[in-house]
Amino acid sequence: MTLLIKSALSKYLIASCGIMMMAGLTTGCSSSADKERENLKRELSEAKAESSSLQSQLKLMQNSNDQKKERLNETETGAATTPDTNSFPSNSTGVTTVQFTDLADVPDKEMIEQLAQLHVFDDLAPTFKPNQPITRGEYITWLYRSYNAILPKDKQLRLSPQSAQQFKDTPAGHPAYKYVQALANAGYSIGYKDGTFKPDQPITREEMIGIKVGLDVGKDLPPYRSQMEHVWKFSDGKTVDERFTGYVHQDYYTSGPNGSNIQRAFGKIGSFKAKQPVLRYEAAGTLWQQGQFGNNGGITAADTKNKAVTN
Repeated sequence: MTLLIKSALSKYLIASCGIMMMAGLTTGCSSSADKERENLKRELSEAKAESSSLQSQLKLMQNSNDQKKERLNETETGAATTPDTNSFPSNSTGVTTVQFTDLADVPDKEMIEQLAQLHVFDDLAPTFKPNQPITRGEYITWLYRSYNAILPKDKQLRLSPQSAQQFKDTPAGHPAYKYVQALANAGYSIGYKDGTFKPDQPITREEMIGIKVGLDVGKDLPPYRSQMEHVWKFSDGKTVDERFTGYVHQDYYTSGPNGSNIQRAFGKIGSFKAKQPVLRYEAAGTLWQQGQFGNNGGITAADTKNKAVTN
């Protein structure tokens, strides 16, 4: 790049000298001299433009190299400002630089942004892809991060690297492995009866509520179809798998400032659509609150964010 700039400057000097020579040697206004002078002026202009462009590129490269050196120094000294997306300590209240460019018309925009400030989505920027289905592995990853970011240490989930592989289709190399292991080792029912977890399969509405409400109440719940249909009155309530009826029923009572998990995710609905894949923004709505309303202390992303501001 430096050689290119020197070359451009040489062209500039040569053209400049040519113009000065022409000015000194020509005493008349011959057409030949005028043409030569115009050609030299054009070459001078082109050389100046090329030199300016190359200098700008060199400056950008120098800035980029400086930034790389800064990141390298931060890494070597342990002072990197970018949080580790695989390690989310409790109440991670530092403001993150993550900003999404595709949330303009998303109903849960504010909740997503509050969760982002708790480092739940640090590895997703610049797009959140709100209307894309979320996989089971992704949901468990987000759930673990948000749970530990919002709730205090005495209620945190813990990773369990020492435990044996819980599901035959979710090996150690899978991105969601350690989070799936953590919830399964803590005793929560998140897999299938055949010993699989299906981490790359889209999570359905009934599956998400089953997992999330189980974590909210801290235990497995038995089926409760009659009461589920009584409180929710979904037009398609009979399509909910028997296994999840107790969780869907209980969600009616986990309401908080922005409603229950179902209400935060889907708004006011008359049909549940139990087998429908959950969209990413809908999943985020459930994560904004952890635990049941009435628990002592803050249980929402907004509570944690506000606490960080006042401290």
